[in-house]
Amino acid sequence: MTNSPSLIYCIKIQGSGDPFSFLEGLVEKLDLPLSNLSSGDIILIKPNFVAPFEKSTTDLRFIEFFIFKIREIGAIPVIGESSGFEFDTEATFEILGAKRFAEEKKVSLINLEKEAYTEIHLANIGSVQISNLALKAKWIINLPVLKRHRIAGMTGAVKNLFGFLSKESRRHLHSHRLEEGIETLGNYFKNTLHILDGRYLLSSAVFGQSQPLGYCLSGFDPFAIDHMGAKILGLNPKSIKYLKRVNDYRVEGSIPSNFPSPERTSVAYSIYKRLYAILYWLDEIKCSFCGGKSILPLLHWYLGLHPKIGKINKEELKRLSSICPVGAIDPIQGRIIKERCIHVRCLKCYHSSEKGMIRLRGMASLREKKDG
Repeated sequence: MTNSPSLIYCIKIQGSGDPFSFLEGLVEKLDLPLSNLSSGDIILIKPNFVAPFEKSTTDLRFIEFFIFKIREIGAIPVIGESSGFEFDTEATFEILGAKRFAEEKKVSLINLEKEAYTEIHLANIGSVQISNLALKAKWIINLPVLKRHRIAGMTGAVKNLFGFLSKESRRHLHSHRLEEGIETLGNYFKNTLHILDGRYLLSSAVFGQSQPLGYCLSGFDPFAIDHMGAKILGLNPKSIKYLKRVNDYRVEGSIPSNFPSPERTSVAYSIYKRLYAILYWLDEIKCSFCGGKSILPLLHWYLGLHPKIGKINKEELKRLSSICPVGAIDPIQGRIIKERCIHVRCLKCYHSSEKGMIRLRGMASLREKKDG
């Protein structure tokens, strides 16, 4: 971050119409420097495809807009992402429609987990593995979604860059120095334009409730954007550790006249956060000394939301089994095949079933269960 005030632009959005018009305005206001770009340069689009849930992931129309803008200047757009630790990235791409979208737009969609990483030593956090695609890209278009986050407090422009790390590096930082890791990654990537989608209020990163919020922010300083985003979410930016050293910034556009009252951090939250870090630490030790796969997806299955079949007739069961994108519903035995669902948990069966036939299990709050 520089010493001069950063500029971020905030726009108030009515409804959920075509985003092309307001995205055009956001980009024009920031005067994206294109003088150092040449024909054939790769510009990496980094969405938030954390899980197979449309409401908690990047709107494909945002990506479509930037594909058009990138090609307009003769550069090459590439989409690169790795899902959350407990989710399967390929299944996430498929369920979100990102694969079909990429084929239609004739753009490369890269699963970063299948590509090479380079180990780099960074001050404050040590050695981490960063995607080669992110390191080589001439520019990065970061397209996060504004959400609350149970561990980091919020997720936005800064934390979305965390997806450039290998899952091993993410696990290590989750158990040791998460906030320092988020802050360091945010400072590392310089040639990056950030467009933060705050059109909806999401109470958590994946399964939370959704309600209209109506804002979109853009800029080159992800910390300034998230500082403003935290206030829009009703969070005290000082409670977000990686936002404590944010420099002065200037906001133009539709600045909210009143922000929600900041919520206080509870003791229960602090305990939950510590236990979460311990689980990641134990998993790292287990994989280092005993080998084998991570047990974190299994822990997320039992602690997070997952579907369970209740009383259900054969016709409904057959219908729901045809809806499941990974064949995780056994229509004969009337059960969820955990091994197929554990890395997906898209909850399509829950949202498509008659009341009570598919239930939710897990140690999530009742409020989040109701929303799914």
